[in-house]
Amino acid sequence: MTRAEWIELSSIGAIAAASWLAWPLVPSSPSVWEIVLGFSALLLAQSLVRDIAILLHNRREQSNVPQKEMQCFCLESTVGTTGVIASAALIGLGSAHQIAMSRPEFILVTTAALVVGFIIKDLVISWNPFGLRREKNHLNLIVRWKSKPRQKNR
Repeated sequence: MTRAEWIELSSIGAIAAASWLAWPLVPSSPSVWEIVLGFSALLLAQSLVRDIAILLHNRREQSNVPQKEMQCFCLESTVGTTGVIASAALIGLGSAHQIAMSRPEFILVTTAALVVGFIIKDLVISWNPFGLRREKNHLNLIVRWKSKPRQKNR
């Protein structure tokens, strides 16, 4: 494991501990959409912080990592965005179903969101060919929706 991964795991532990203190600010019976939105927002925030850290590190190191063009999208961003859309759909449908949540359950959900983000951070979904791939620090990828036509050699 890299130093950055150890720092991220330590941060997950610190945020889990801080969620104990944040419990009074959370409703004891949140709606399903609130749980989905919170989980997704936490996942996206973690991804954003990690991406900013990678960009700052790359800028400092003057990295000349070649950029690749691929037809793919970050799994972490996909899951987070899907969750935000799903929570908006639940709001639009008027879903008011609430789930009773205790402090330990809140800490568990918070920690689970961060651990899931840590586990899937290097995965991308590719659609040509379709599949799940591991791309370490995939900020060097250029996303293409369609493949470029091949140029003929003359």
